[in-house]
Amino acid sequence: MTPAVSCRVWWARAGDYRPELDALLGPAEAVRRDRYARAADRRRFTVSATLLRLAAALELGCAAREVPVVRDCPDCAVPHGRPRVEGPLHVSVSYAGEAVAVAVSTGAAVGLDAAEAPACGRPPRRPAALERALRPEERAEVREAPEGMRPGMLVRWWTYKEAVLKATGDGLRVPPTDIGVSERSGAPRLTAYPGRPELLGEGTALRPAGTPPGLFSHEAVASVAFLVDRGTRVDHVRGEDGRKLLGAAAGR
Repeated sequence: MTPAVSCRVWWARAGDYRPELDALLGPAEAVRRDRYARAADRRRFTVSATLLRLAAALELGCAAREVPVVRDCPDCAVPHGRPRVEGPLHVSVSYAGEAVAVAVSTGAAVGLDAAEAPACGRPPRRPAALERALRPEERAEVREAPEGMRPGMLVRWWTYKEAVLKATGDGLRVPPTDIGVSERSGAPRLTAYPGRPELLGEGTALRPAGTPPGLFSHEAVASVAFLVDRGTRVDHVRGEDGRKLLGAAAGR
């Protein structure tokens, strides 16, 4: 039987915070929340942390507080590392403006990255920074595209790269310019990753993460990266409305 990967991406807004959600945080999460100076950042973190717990609990069949979330940092003792769930689930979290997104996957390590989409025909907010993240062959591919499509490509390719770096766990330790992606074949694929030839081609699956309609005032674009064995099937990544989970947990 062909191995398969299942993934759901749960979306919510930072404004979906309710004080009742604080009770779902674990001790390490409460410490991290309290380290944020701004109340808005504390609320956004609480939404993402509780949404992760609620989405994982749905898959594991347990209470949200019982989900074994680990946030260890490999470089220090502060619990600010990327979240992991002990056991069969793989998770990833991303923010884009007011959007909060959590990916929960079975069958493969996952990385999720979201960004605000540029309005039609307009440049992204950080065009120079996004262009600097491209490799020479990527710049050439972008220049071949119709001019109106280039802003969307820049943002989309940035999310591909960030998603791959989250899936591998390397994060900022690997520069985005060392990561290569392409859409020449009609589907996104990874073309370069330093020291990891097994990730190229079919070793990494890149997929768009759909967003529930009407959830955000500004459109969000998001990509999911899976580290897979060759021959593994990755179906369409479902976008779910996480406000239902948060509302039920807050008793609303």
